[in-house]
Amino acid sequence: MNNDVIHAAMTTWATKDLPARLYAAQVAKLLNCSTDDVALLVSAGRLKPLGRPRVNAVKLFSSIELFTLLADRQWLDEATKTIGQYWRRKNERRNGMNTDEQRDVALGNGTNRRAAA
Repeated sequence: MNNDVIHAAMTTWATKDLPARLYAAQVAKLLNCSTDDVALLVSAGRLKPLGRPRVNAVKLFSSIELFTLLADRQWLDEATKTIGQYWRRKNERRNGMNTDEQRDVALGNGTNRRAAA
């Protein structure tokens, strides 16, 4: 990281009067997402908690590191894609259709299994 980004992150952190360590709910608020999405980003390797917490332990995140990530547009783009892909796949599993079937239904080339039943 270059010094300008670190300096800007430190300035932002100081003006927001945030603690050095943030809980997942605080991270979610800064990212404008849910705490479930924060857990998803951790499991995908996009966010790294402090220390080496166990799977079911409360995770804390570095404020300075988070502000540097928030300043990186490419990281935000990848995090948004990761969250979107997860929820798209989950909805596909819930609806019982795979990606090809959904594409065919959307294009009008096929019929929905549920509608045919």
